Order: sequence, then C-alpha cells, then structure tokens
Amino acid sequence: MARKRRLSSSMGGGPSSKRHAKEVIDLNDDSDDEPLEMILARIKEQEQSEALAKRLQAQWHDDGPSGSAPGTEPIVIDGYNEPLVDSDEALARRLAAEWAAEDAVAPPPAASSRLPLSASNGSSEIRAIALFEALGGFDRQYLGEQLTSNARSKEAAANYRKNNAAGSVGPGGTGYGTGTYPGGSGPAYGSGGSPHRGRGKGRGRGRGSQASFRPLSDPVTLGAHWDVVLVRALNTITSLLPAPYSDDAQVYDMLPHPSIAHSLAISQLPELLATLLRNDSITDWTARSDLYNAMLVLLRRMADCELTLQVLINERYELASSCGLEEWMWGDGEITWTTSADGTPAKANALYGYFQKLTKQSEAFLAGASQLLEAGAGDDGDAEVETAVQSVSLCGEIIAARDDLERTMKLLAKRPAAAEPVGQYSCHGKGKGRSKGSRPSLTLEQRYAQDCERLAFQHVAFPQVNGDYVSYNYAKELKSTANATRNPKDRLHLVKELAVTATSLPPGVWVRVDEVRNDAIKIMIAGPEGTPYAGGLFEFDCFIPLEYPHKPPLLHLRTTGGGSVRFNPNLYNCGKVCLSLLGTWPGRPEEQWSSKSTLLQVLVSIQSMILVELPYFNEPGYGQARKDDARSVAYNRNVAAQTARWAVVDWLRDEHRGGMWADVVASHFTLREARVRDSLREWAKSEPRIRAYTSAPPMLAPTAGAGFGFGFMAPPPPPLVPAGGGMDLLAEFERRMGCVRAWNLHSA
Repeated sequence: MARKRRLSSSMGGGPSSKRHAKEVIDLNDDSDDEPLEMILARIKEQEQSEALAKRLQAQWHDDGPSGSAPGTEPIVIDGYNEPLVDSDEALARRLAAEWAAEDAVAPPPAASSRLPLSASNGSSEIRAIALFEALGGFDRQYLGEQLTSNARSKEAAANYRKNNAAGSVGPGGTGYGTGTYPGGSGPAYGSGGSPHRGRGKGRGRGRGSQASFRPLSDPVTLGAHWDVVLVRALNTITSLLPAPYSDDAQVYDMLPHPSIAHSLAISQLPELLATLLRNDSITDWTARSDLYNAMLVLLRRMADCELTLQVLINERYELASSCGLEEWMWGDGEITWTTSADGTPAKANALYGYFQKLTKQSEAFLAGASQLLEAGAGDDGDAEVETAVQSVSLCGEIIAARDDLERTMKLLAKRPAAAEPVGQYSCHGKGKGRSKGSRPSLTLEQRYAQDCERLAFQHVAFPQVNGDYVSYNYAKELKSTANATRNPKDRLHLVKELAVTATSLPPGVWVRVDEVRNDAIKIMIAGPEGTPYAGGLFEFDCFIPLEYPHKPPLLHLRTTGGGSVRFNPNLYNCGKVCLSLLGTWPGRPEEQWSSKSTLLQVLVSIQSMILVELPYFNEPGYGQARKDDARSVAYNRNVAAQTARWAVVDWLRDEHRGGMWADVVASHFTLREARVRDSLREWAKSEPRIRAYTSAPPMLAPTAGAGFGFGFMAPPPPPLVPAGGGMDLLAEFERRMGCVRAWNLHSA
C-alpha cells in the first residue's frame, strides 16, 4: 500500500511549494522511535519555514493582498485536520504542474511598456560600471565602422584607378566627419541584429570580433543610418554622466566615481568629438543637425562636472591605435599612443580648442547670414532661406553652448590647455634664424600663432565719406551693384565660404569683411621667412562679383609704394595681381578658376607661390630657379630694400594707429620684432639702400602685352640709387617700433 502524504496549504502558490511538501507526522504511530521533543521541534521548524514562505510570497506578489497571495488558503498547523493526498503519484503530478507555471515567463505589465534605466538611480559604482559598458559598446561600434569605412575607401580608390573616372571633391570646407559609414547595429545602440559574435566571460553578454557588414548601395542611407547610431550612443552616454544641477540630483551626481574621467579619456568618444568639432562645413552641420545637437547636449553635460570637464579642456595624447575600452580592460588588446622624436607621447590639441574654432565659424556665419535673412530671398530662394534659417539656429546653439562652457570654467577657475604652435605654414617655415629654437623662442612662436588666430577674421566697418568707400580700390563696383540682387543660392554660398575662411586661414593671413557689404573685403598677408619679403605686410583689396562663385574674385595690391614698386613678376606697381586662379594668367586648365574654387585658395596661392624665395624665376622663360644666378641675387636685393621701406617701416607710422589694421600691425611687429631686425641687418650687408634708402622712379611703367595679351613684362634690373643721404631703414625701424609699443594695442 502506498504511503500517504499530507500536502501543506502553502503549496497553492509561490516558490515555497517546491521546498515544503513534507510528510504528515502521525503522533499516534507507535512504530516511530523518535522522542516527543524531537517531533515538536520538527513541527516548530515547519511552522517557521512556512512563515518564511508566507513573507517571501507577500514580497514577490506585492500587488496582491497583504496577508497572502491570491488563491492561497490560510496556513493551519493541525496534525489531524489537514487534507490528505491519496498517493505519491497524484502529489507528483500536482507539483509538476505548479512548478511549470512558476517557471513560465510572465508578460510585462500593460501600463509599463518602457522600463526606466535602472542604473540611472544607482550608486556611484553602478553608474560608473554602466558608463563603462556604454563606452565599451560605443568603442566596438565605432572601431567596426572605421574598419568597414576604410575598406570601402580602398575599394573606391581601386575602382577609380581602374576606371579612371573623375571624382567629386565633396562639399565645401575641410569636411572632417562628412564621410558615410555602413550599416549594422551593435548591441548597445543599434536597432537590428548585432554584428558581433559573443565571447562571453560570465558577464551576461559577449564581446565579439567584428563581423563583416553587408554594404548598402546608397551612400546617403549609409550616412543617415550611422548618424542615427551615433545619436543613440551620445544620448545614452549623456544620460549616464553626472548631472549635479538637475532637479533630482542623486549622490552619484554630486560625488561621481573618479574612474569616469579616465574611462571617457581612453575611449573613442574624444576621437568622435574631435572629428565632429573639426568639421568646418556648415552645410554638413545643417544636414546632420540631430547629431550636432546631441553632441552639444553631451558637451553641456560634460561641463557640469569638474571630472568630465577635464576631458574637454585638458591636453590629450595623440592616439595611434586602439582595441577598444572593453578589450583593453580585459587584457585582450592594447591602446597605443603616437610618440614624438624624443620618445615621449605626442600631444594633441584639447577638444575645447576645436570647439572654439567651431564657435568662431558660427559667429562669422551669423554675421553674414543676418544680411541674407534681412534682404529676403524672394519666391525663387525659399529653399535657400529655409536652409539659412536652419543653419542660423544651429550656429546659435553652438554659441550658447560655448557660453555655458565658459561660465562653468570661470566658476571652477579652469582654463583650457593652450594649443600647440603651428609650424608647417610658410609664414615662418623658411627662416634662417633661431631654427634650433630655445624654449622662449617656442613660446614666442606659440604666441604669434595664437595672435594670428585671434585676429585672423573680423567683420568691420570700412571707412566711408559721404557714402563712398575710401581707401578701397573697388568703390565704383560697390556703388554700381548697390541695388543689384545676388542669386540667393550664390549669396548663401558666399556666407558659408566666409565662415569656413574664418577658421581656416594660415598664420600670417588676415581678412576683414565690411559689416554692411560682405562682398567688400580687405586682406593682409605677411611675407614668409627666408624670402626677400620676410616680415613685411602686404595689403590687398578684394571684391566679390555678383556672378561669384562662377567667376573669380577681383584682387588688387595696395602695397606698391604709391605705385612706384613692382614687388614681383606677378605683382605689378599698378596693383595688378597675375594668378591663373584669378584668370589673369594663361595657366593650365586645372589651374583656372572653377565654381568649386575658393577665396582661401587664392590667398594661400599668393603666400606660397608668389611671395617665394626666388621671385625672379616667377617670370616664364627664365629657366630653372638657381640661388647663385646673378640676376636673381640682384633682383632679391632690390625686393628686400623695397620690402623694408614699404612693407615694414611704412606700416609703423602713427597714422595707422587708428586704422583698420592697427591691431594686426602692433601684434605682428611686436612679436616679430627680433626677426625683422635680424632680416634688416642681414639685408644691409649686401644692399646699401637699407642704411640709405632713396625713393626711386617707378620700376617699370605698364606697357602692352608681351605675347600673352595680359600686359606681362619681364622683371627689370634693380634701379641704381646713389648711396648716402637717404633714409636709414634700420634706424627708422628702431625709432618707429617705440611708437608702436606706445599704441598699447599689444602686450609684449
């Protein structure tokens, strides 16, 4: 006969039924040799177990009655009155059914279709771990996209070489971050299947190697999908960063875990931010406004906390390669940094430095776009006006974010790390002095680069008399086009191009745009070191015609000694500038102006191709450039003397103190004083006119063309000027520099 068992009433619900199916204790069974005390102890133990089950059941089913779970009968400890189960077989079937019901996954509550992120209100350690996981997932996705993008670029280059097809140069500006990326969604941010295969280490999810993506055919779709992934990533990371100024700030927000700054710094997030911040294409900003707005929200959140602010304003090390944050943490890869010549890690500019350039470009765009919006574009320009409005809105957000960051830095008494000096530009790349550079020289070079950047681009009021522009060569063109209307698309193109120019000028080039007519421009270019133009300042007038960018700008040299000096075979004493890009020189077709050419290209061409070390050979037909050519040596001596007189000493007159270029003159000659002095002394050794300059007649009057139809002339020999009795340019430089320092426009 099967032995009978008694079923406890607690088996009706809750997991305790698996553990509390116990035999009924028959107190009248004389065959049991156990003493009464032990039997009572077992009964008490059963009572305690079932009481514990009751409490656990109440906790797990907190939506039911407080006394017990729904459908559960009160527990009665009675050895004689409990219901009996006929056999072990029936008990087994019932228990199996109950356990199967318990193991089934219950659906989520209908009122809670989206569960909140549990880590958001956790402790500092939990939030730090959650941030680490988010950054690790972002690194996997970002590095995977880079690999696929590089592979696609190589394939495209191979196809280009194979087919010899002409390619597009893309949108205006440098275009960092404008590339498109393939699809694929990672486990942290994606909406589709994961491209990673799991290699779990008991952490709940795998960290797999990058699987191959199925490339999409439409580049626009690729870029849009990648931007969606990036927006998700930035939003997730932002939600996990400390928010000490939020209305419901937690302990973590006020006392964040110190590891978060290090996790951010060695992840791929700074690389993404640097890429986005270096992008100088306003067209691209507007097209990717969701991504840039998400970036601005992240930057504001990082500025709220001193720990995360350091990631923005401190110097970074230049990353060479990275396996990703998670791989590095688990010892499955390494992160390497670029090393300099002395073996130390190479420094990279702080992220805030890139952000400052972004805000400067935004300010330049807003200054020009205001004219566009005030004028209105008419029926044919509604699309351009709408684009301009979107760009203006985004630029305003960028400037507002800049203001927030600056307020935070002021409150925390933090200053961003200084940018490294830029040494690759021709304005100080060929000098013969101090090339070995002591530390003070390096600091001076840094200051010069910083001042050039600070003064590079400004909107100013050009001087006018009775409504006429004075000291501007194209005043007639301005007057004749005062009531003309530029094509709305071309007008927006000009505004965007000027904004790009504001942050792209090399050291030694300065631009001033009229605050009323942005087609009126003045330009100053410093003579490069190691040339007969070293240290001099050369002023140009520029006019943007109505047909721009389909026609080139007009350019006129003002620094000509009152029309008496021809500084170069391409720079006439009448102010004419001969350059194939301007259409004033019959160069090769690829050197001619096109609708994709820019004013910045013109300025860089003048600085690097006209103001050169051996200008004599700029004239076609004069053969290969040779330093020891007697004609070239004599030509350089004359150019150096004219530079000293008209591009150096003439700018140091007091009448320039209140002029448009006063700040540039003071900054340039104050920081370049030693170099200019050294150049004058060096030139004086071979050119007597440096110590006794006498004005000479014009070098050559304009004549008819020499076969090209453009009025080109062979460079003349230097004029013979009797020594003695003239101006001592070196002494005059010393005297006038004292006057410039008295302007108090630049602190030495």
